[in-house]
Amino acid sequence: MNLQEGYLEEDLFPKLFTNYEERSYGILFFNEANRDSYDSNHAVIYKDKIDDLTKVLTDITRFYRSKNLRPIIYQSMLDDGWFEEIERELTDAGFKSWTELQEYMLPTGSNKIVPNPDLKIIKIEKWDDELKTVFLEAEEPWEIEVAKVSLNNPNSWMFAALEKGKTIGLLYGHVSEIACRVDYLIVSKQHRRIGAGRALFNAYVNWCDQSGIENAYLWPDGETPKRIYQEGGYELVEIRKAGRAVWDRK
Repeated sequence: MNLQEGYLEEDLFPKLFTNYEERSYGILFFNEANRDSYDSNHAVIYKDKIDDLTKVLTDITRFYRSKNLRPIIYQSMLDDGWFEEIERELTDAGFKSWTELQEYMLPTGSNKIVPNPDLKIIKIEKWDDELKTVFLEAEEPWEIEVAKVSLNNPNSWMFAALEKGKTIGLLYGHVSEIACRVDYLIVSKQHRRIGAGRALFNAYVNWCDQSGIENAYLWPDGETPKRIYQEGGYELVEIRKAGRAVWDRK
């Protein structure tokens, strides 16, 4: 898989679950009803589409503040490390910026996961409010709306892990013209360390094989999911510098 296409997918995937307006310099994602979700409320900007950075930053700031949302900016993943170059301009415009390392993984080996036989994995075809419990017990309520709206898209998929009939974990993502992407892995805090994440990823890998999906990628949000993905046959192939900026003026 060409990871350059995957980086473009990283920029665009919030279109699945939130509102957006396109600009000549990028995209403004927003959802006033889910203001705590960063994925639902941020601008993505492109280095090669900007002639006047100060003007762009002013436009972004006005847009989000007019909606009573905190202005947040993501650097396009195509522009590796760019926010380090424009840190001064971001600061002058009222933003606090930083860089996060994102590790991108591709399927290169065999799946060695042996799932916990006491857990049942099912594929979710339609949203059920019972699923909210997982997000609440994981203390991430802002992801409820993201997952719910995403699942309404025919290109989205979701797997659930059940212990004694109770849903304790979810793995969900989507398939685009570019690739299949794992969007999120979440497990109830009360039911961690029993193999829910491993069982979910095992089901996903098997589903990809059965569905003939060849182009797939992901980036792990922490060391635990990274180990799970490696056991499932994924390998770290590239590390990118993801720029982030948050409005920091009162």
